[in-house]
Amino acid sequence: MSSMQEIELERYHNELVSDVKGLVEKYRRAMDWDIPGNDEKQADQLIFAAIQKALDAIKQTG
Repeated sequence: MSSMQEIELERYHNELVSDVKGLVEKYRRAMDWDIPGNDEKQADQLIFAAIQKALDAIKQTG
């Protein structure tokens, strides 16, 4: 990655973090609705793992 690309991505870092937090919140709410007594910390770990798996799949397919 060129230094210009790195600079450009750094400009978007906070927006990327915000977008990922939004994804976590979206799926946390869905789990809360569907699972009575949902353990939020455990749910977050499952959501993080699912997001990482999705990122890995996207990375592999280009």
